[in-house]
Amino acid sequence: MSSPSRLQQIFSRLLAQRRTDHRPGAAPGRRAADYEPIRGWRPSLIIALGIALLDWGIKAAIIASMPIGHFRPVIDGAVALWHVRNPAMILGLWANFPLGGRKVLAAVAAVLGLLVLLQIVGRAHRLPGNQRRWAWVFVGFVLGGMMGNLGERLIHWGVTDYLSIRYGDYWLPPGNVADIALFLSIPLAIPVIVFEMMGRARRGRARPMHPSGPEPRAV
Repeated sequence: MSSPSRLQQIFSRLLAQRRTDHRPGAAPGRRAADYEPIRGWRPSLIIALGIALLDWGIKAAIIASMPIGHFRPVIDGAVALWHVRNPAMILGLWANFPLGGRKVLAAVAAVLGLLVLLQIVGRAHRLPGNQRRWAWVFVGFVLGGMMGNLGERLIHWGVTDYLSIRYGDYWLPPGNVADIALFLSIPLAIPVIVFEMMGRARRGRARPMHPSGPEPRAV
């Protein structure tokens, strides 16, 4: 079996995957999960694609049926469709920056976000199966939200917002499906962090079964 290339090694490290080959005189990987293929990206990507496609489809319908600035109540006094084109970043940040600067910020944020999500998928691979699913859903929601809004920015930079909820005497600034996915990912981050901390505590107590082989997976 040929040794992995340098690019493969870098990608494995981005996935939080330890070395899986046995080198003379070197310590083996700490856990059996490091020797299994990482499959968490598949369910995460399916969730993300579902969110992004739903977001893009609704945005296309809004653009085709409502002029910008149009306001249409859906549930009287509670929910309305409000077509707005948002040229700023999330939560209106950096709206006064030049367009070129905002594009650079969006690109940097996207790359950093993807690196973090890769780490989460890789680290979740070391957890028990029922705990991995929380991380997959979290990554799917975050990635779907990113794809929904960043995908539209590639076309005309601005993001189409359309769903507004009334709070008291005011209508809140409208959002979209991608925004909702990102918002829902916030509480999902709590169990993901807790499970990672529990996994670290278990791995700290784990001991190798044999000095020349992989240690048992901490469960």
